[in-house]
Amino acid sequence: MKLSSIISLAVSVFAIAANATTDYNSSMVLARLPVTGAPSNTIIALPFKGCGEEQMQIYVTNLVLTTNLEDGDTLLYKNGSVWNAWEISGGKWIGVPTSSKAGVSVTAPANEVVIACGQACWLNRKTPANTFYLYGQVNGEKRDVIVARGDGEKPTYTIVGCPNEAGAFDITTLPSVIKAGDSIVEGDTILLMEDNPSGKVEYTYKDGAWKKKSYTSSGTITIGGVTIGTSGQSEHYEDLGAGDKKTVPAGCGFMYGRKAASDLTITWGD
Repeated sequence: MKLSSIISLAVSVFAIAANATTDYNSSMVLARLPVTGAPSNTIIALPFKGCGEEQMQIYVTNLVLTTNLEDGDTLLYKNGSVWNAWEISGGKWIGVPTSSKAGVSVTAPANEVVIACGQACWLNRKTPANTFYLYGQVNGEKRDVIVARGDGEKPTYTIVGCPNEAGAFDITTLPSVIKAGDSIVEGDTILLMEDNPSGKVEYTYKDGAWKKKSYTSSGTITIGGVTIGTSGQSEHYEDLGAGDKKTVPAGCGFMYGRKAASDLTITWGD
């Protein structure tokens, strides 16, 4: 899908700011990106910046249009060490309290929180069949994403937003956007969101390719006749087939689990 086909509009900033105190002498391109086929709990990217913003950033109120969203739908953003959360109420994003080990924190109003482009958020919806919309000013460049390093034994997970407004991103092409000198390593993991019992599909980099990862157990653990878990869990890896999910819808993202004790930089380019 080309950007021109997602309701983009070139406008003169002079026209927008006719009554403003600041003069502008450039133009900007506004776009509304429809996101379809995303699961109820999905990662969304920040492909656009706020309208007229000089910095590569956007306020929460402008990030996701409330069109087709319902009361109770939520947006989550990890702001440093705490989570911010907003909920649709009466057609508006309203800040709600979040809790952690450090206690309860109150989320600032959506019109006061700005998020840098290149980051990602969680969007939770009651009706995943509905199309939702990302909106903003088209960026001239796409920010790099730094995936946090693991410890060499187990992966550290980073949510990654794909700023690809032109179409879906195929995870098998990920090596083409890795910074020179960095590399995907054995044991790295990708989680794609999906409406299934686990809420995801999991892929592991093994033997030089992404493999579908699944688990089986040899038995169950019961107490008093009640099953409380599984025993003898084993992992299985399969080559990706034609029917496997390999793409991230335009405007969405994924989780990357980095096993290596070194950062990985994704360079989306222009």
